[in-house]
Amino acid sequence: MSAPAEILPATEHTPTADAGADARTVAPPRPSGWFAERFSALTSPNFSLFFQGTLVTQIGMWMQQVAFGWLVLTLTDSPFYLGLTAFFRALPMLVVSPFGGVLADRLDRRQILLQSQLGTAVISGGLAFLVAIGQARPWHLLVASFLMGAAMAVNMPARQAMVGQLVTREQLPNAIALNSMSMNSSRVIGPALAGGLIGIIGIGGCLFLHAGAYLWSVVNVVQIKVPAVTRRAASASVVQNLIEGFRYCYEQKSVFGMLLMAVLVSVFGMQYMQLLPALARDVLGMGADGFGLLMTATGAGAIAGSVFIAASSARSARGTFLLVSAIAYGASLCVLSFVRAPALAMLLLAFAGASSAVLMALNQTIIQQVVPDHLRGRVMSVYLFTFGLMPLGTLPAGWIAEIHGTPVSIFLGGLICYVGALWVYFFRPGFRQI
Repeated sequence: MSAPAEILPATEHTPTADAGADARTVAPPRPSGWFAERFSALTSPNFSLFFQGTLVTQIGMWMQQVAFGWLVLTLTDSPFYLGLTAFFRALPMLVVSPFGGVLADRLDRRQILLQSQLGTAVISGGLAFLVAIGQARPWHLLVASFLMGAAMAVNMPARQAMVGQLVTREQLPNAIALNSMSMNSSRVIGPALAGGLIGIIGIGGCLFLHAGAYLWSVVNVVQIKVPAVTRRAASASVVQNLIEGFRYCYEQKSVFGMLLMAVLVSVFGMQYMQLLPALARDVLGMGADGFGLLMTATGAGAIAGSVFIAASSARSARGTFLLVSAIAYGASLCVLSFVRAPALAMLLLAFAGASSAVLMALNQTIIQQVVPDHLRGRVMSVYLFTFGLMPLGTLPAGWIAEIHGTPVSIFLGGLICYVGALWVYFFRPGFRQI
């Protein structure tokens, strides 16, 4: 990994620079008071609507993750199948997400959000119906995973790129941290709700609620007023757009370094999430409600990490902080693999959640502050593309868990993250100066 170049300010639009933009909807008066200063992005009416919709969909998504994981085990009784469904969900991020980024830079990002969220609601509602009538089969889960992954691959580049249109440049780091906080808050709320609701309304009911959450977000997105921007990408071909985006990611060393770190975590670190149902049931002796508690513990730690980053005013040595978080994340997974007590496992998962939240929030903040708006969709699609590489870790992790046990698989993933982050820390000192 090359030493990162100095981070330059993004050449994105300002609220008064875009033709037709109403500055009052994007740049509210400077906030006063501790809370308003620390969470200034929420003073933007448009971002506030965006944030609320994101929070609701992410709560629904995590409910769906708990219900879906338990459904997979119920139908297949196979840890490998958990990895296989994760593979089908992540595959579109490899194939579709680069084109999703091009669409985000060529078309109306708001319309992309509306259409992709409606599609997700239909897919989840259809699967919920099959579960409700007792006709769900393993292949249905694979198809639903692939289609939801495709919708996400189109949705996420537009969603991430649109944040820069809803807030001022000064508010952007806070907006990114708040987005991370909403995701991690949902990791507490969603699993906790699903763990209790599975026993009351069943897996199908949780999937219906997931569909309803996306419809709720559609209502919010309809109300958002997005300032006009110049679609410079539309003047070139799709292939030229793709090449331009990938070239920028490679040539801008700060972005390239952040993307490599995201690859390390996605391929080797995140696979433990797909194995949590098996860890809960087969190693810790917990049921569906216990699985929900493990997810909740992870989310509780992640909330703490996200709130810390959102409220932090630190602007220097972010690379060092990011690497320390990555080292702590890998170490916590290694220790988790040896634990057999549910309470201690929850504590370690909370620590892992906090470390990963800090790591990902800083990673995305650095990328977003560097990237100009006309390239933002494509660069964020490459960032999402790194999560599409997750099958390179989830399939082997599922196979290792099947043959050698879930703890061994989790340990190996954590060890690779730990050693990789340590190597960057000691042998690429320029990274620490970001």
